[in-house]
Amino acid sequence: MNVPKPADSLAGQLCPACRKGHFALVQINHTEELPQDNPVTLRAIWVDRCDSCGETTFPAETVQFIEAAVAEQTEQLAPRDLQICRENLEVETQDEMSEILGLGSKTFHRWERGHQFPNRSMSYYIRVLAEFPQAFEWLRARAWRNKNRIANPDAVKELAAMFPDLAAAKKTTTHRDQFQLQSSQPKRNPARGLIRVAFSTK
Repeated sequence: MNVPKPADSLAGQLCPACRKGHFALVQINHTEELPQDNPVTLRAIWVDRCDSCGETTFPAETVQFIEAAVAEQTEQLAPRDLQICRENLEVETQDEMSEILGLGSKTFHRWERGHQFPNRSMSYYIRVLAEFPQAFEWLRARAWRNKNRIANPDAVKELAAMFPDLAAAKKTTTHRDQFQLQSSQPKRNPARGLIRVAFSTK
């Protein structure tokens, strides 16, 4: 991967840290530490470094280069890949794609612009959806909301297969057992709570 030389640089400006030296655009080897992955070492990237105290800053173009290199190393999707996925799935806007995937409203926008990158698991997830458009349409329609397992007659067979002991117990229950269960319940006095009236004869 070619390392681009930044167009915008602090070269020649006074260093705010030491107030003595000036920044110069130089190339260094840089190791990017990743929280859940192996570190990525990048060679000969461009940075602004003070010629007196060594204060170092990363130009915006260098930061984008590092993020792209890390994305490639960790199998994250690059901005162009994300755009191709979205267009192939016939989603018009980045905001709509964020909504379908259940992300923040501007998340996919930041990914596609290269301001941020999706993590490895999300990249795998998007790759699967791009490879299987039917799964993506199922996700887009939120089809699970319309799936009622109780109303589905096949669900009864599935439950019987999952819980054979309960299914067998239900079959062996007799009408007498049901009557005993009902009769064992305490009976309620229908007259309870009524006002008692005393009648006397003369």
